[in-house]
Amino acid sequence: MRVSHIAIQSTDAYIGMRANRSHPQIKQHTADLQIRQTHTGMIEINTKSAELSIDQTQAFAEANLKTPFRLADEFYQRAQQKAAEHLTKRRQQGDQMMKIENGFGVLGRLAKVNSEKPQGQLQTVNMPRSVSSTKIHFEPAQVSFRVPNHQTDIKVNRREPDMHIPKWQTETYVKQKNSISFQAVGAAIDSSL
Repeated sequence: MRVSHIAIQSTDAYIGMRANRSHPQIKQHTADLQIRQTHTGMIEINTKSAELSIDQTQAFAEANLKTPFRLADEFYQRAQQKAAEHLTKRRQQGDQMMKIENGFGVLGRLAKVNSEKPQGQLQTVNMPRSVSSTKIHFEPAQVSFRVPNHQTDIKVNRREPDMHIPKWQTETYVKQKNSISFQAVGAAIDSSL
């Protein structure tokens, strides 16, 4: 036996979405920058040169390298000393000859002393004879700086960026409508009723 029944067929509704997302636009303007620097009175540098003085007068004198004036002065002093020594020796010898009462051998002794030459002596010396013979004086160089202090004038005018950010929009729409349908299956329907 066939039982009649109702077949129901339905479809769901679907909603669609359309999104419009445009990109933001940002424009940054360059800053207005003004720098002012005065350059008057540049750096001043003063230098005092180093001084080196070397006095080798004594070292040269010890090596017998002397000026004519110094040679003449030393010769004069030696001559005075030798003359004084010679006069002293002659006076002493004259005193000895006056005293004849001491005997007659005085003349022979004096002749022997006067005829003998002094014996030379060999000496080894360094030239110059001492380290202090050369005098060295050194004054180092001096450098002084003068730098004027000038301030730099800097002005910055800020410029805000231009920003354009459009709104994001989303649209919704019905992509598929819902529907329902009924159908009688397996029976004869009296539609006259």
